[in-house]
Amino acid sequence: MAPKGNQQEDPLKQLADKLRSKTGIEERAAILQDKRVDVFRGKEFAAYLRKHEELMQPFVSKATKVDQQVQDVADMMLRKGLFMKTERMFKKPKPGKKRLVKWPKKLLPLVHERNFEEDHLYAWLFDKQVSPWSYLFSALALITIMLCCMFPLAPHPVKLAAVYVSMTLIICILATLTVRSLLALSSWVLLGRSLWLFPHLLSDDKGIDEAFWPILELDAKPEEGKGSHWIVRFGMGAAIMLAVWALHAYAPDKGAVRDGAWHAHDAVLEMLNLHDQGRGKLGGGTGSDSGAGLFNESQPGAGMGAAGQDEAATGGGADKDEF
Repeated sequence: MAPKGNQQEDPLKQLADKLRSKTGIEERAAILQDKRVDVFRGKEFAAYLRKHEELMQPFVSKATKVDQQVQDVADMMLRKGLFMKTERMFKKPKPGKKRLVKWPKKLLPLVHERNFEEDHLYAWLFDKQVSPWSYLFSALALITIMLCCMFPLAPHPVKLAAVYVSMTLIICILATLTVRSLLALSSWVLLGRSLWLFPHLLSDDKGIDEAFWPILELDAKPEEGKGSHWIVRFGMGAAIMLAVWALHAYAPDKGAVRDGAWHAHDAVLEMLNLHDQGRGKLGGGTGSDSGAGLFNESQPGAGMGAAGQDEAATGGGADKDEF
């Protein structure tokens, strides 16, 4: 990597850093042959420079058109080796998919092509500037891993809190997926189009920051003659109503549900050895019970009455005299 002073003197490198900043263009991780790189789309690169013409002024003439300015700046960056032109390794959609993914995971380099084209993917060839937040998050990740490794040594309330938080997250995820599916199915029955809650939640080509936005989205209107027939939708609606009626008619009472929930709760804690605060200690129980058990098993005449203990003591003495 070039020294810091050289980076400041290189205006093209400064522009590349600007493009890779938080306010720059979108990029995703991919594999270029056997190396992990960050890639961006040529269309987004060109659109960003068109929107910020002032960034190109140090490199091109103002007399040229904006599109030509974008082309010249991109070609200069290509020749300088700041990024590389690439292409998809797999040029056909996956089985069951109708179109290619927006961000492919594996790419091939186009080493000898030095001309910029907007319909291609490009891989950055220099390391991105590290934000101070990255060091903070890395330290937090390390602390979290250490705490997870020390979980067996954690106090009983901490273990219970971790279990309850995990169970709450699982319930929230399952509830969200259930409501999402029911909303999409119901809207399809009524409108012939699905209304999705968090439409990008299960998308492969969206980041974690895009998974929860937009909140609601309606499917595109189908082409004339290609929508679902009303008989199919009516049949599905009747099946849904029948399922709802059956669930309501044969549902257990509230007391049985409550008892079943508590039974499942106790079973989970029992499986994790967290049902009782005294569990998990040496001896398999509380200290007094464990000690008493060991004492009773090791003493002769344990479980006998007073006469039995005297008889054992007398017999033991006789055997000793005879020996």
